[in-house]
Amino acid sequence: MKRLQIIFLITIIMSFAVSCKEIPKEKEGRQDQEVVPEMVTSPVTPSVDSMASYTDSTSWTGAYSGVSPCADCPGIKTDITLNHDKTYVLQEQYLEKEKNSRSFKGSFTIDETKKVITLDAEGDHHKFKVMDGKLRLLDRFGDEKQGGKPEDFVLAKIK
Repeated sequence: MKRLQIIFLITIIMSFAVSCKEIPKEKEGRQDQEVVPEMVTSPVTPSVDSMASYTDSTSWTGAYSGVSPCADCPGIKTDITLNHDKTYVLQEQYLEKEKNSRSFKGSFTIDETKKVITLDAEGDHHKFKVMDGKLRLLDRFGDEKQGGKPEDFVLAKIK
């Protein structure tokens, strides 16, 4: 047992000694030169035309409806209306568990680069991916929901 402790102690000391090696300094002549940071540019900036559909609201305004999978019921019926002033009305109903749907009203934000709509706290921060004439329900992190096929989490535009 004592031999094992000594080996362990030597290993720690050697590791510490190796990690404390002096890093070589730059050459003396370079210290007097002024260091100028490089300019950082964003990789791709979307054009005004590609973002117009999100800022003018015509591509995402409207009413959407669908039924998504539920672990302990036949499904969750979701209806949402998105208004051009970035307000919403959300109705959710757990089928065969609730007689009436629960209704929520509030505002939302749009991440134009990811094409993701995020509801406010009243809407429990639900996230939706804007697709062509559809919304895809996302999880709290903005990823695709699990527990079914991807198409099971799509709300179709009805108006």
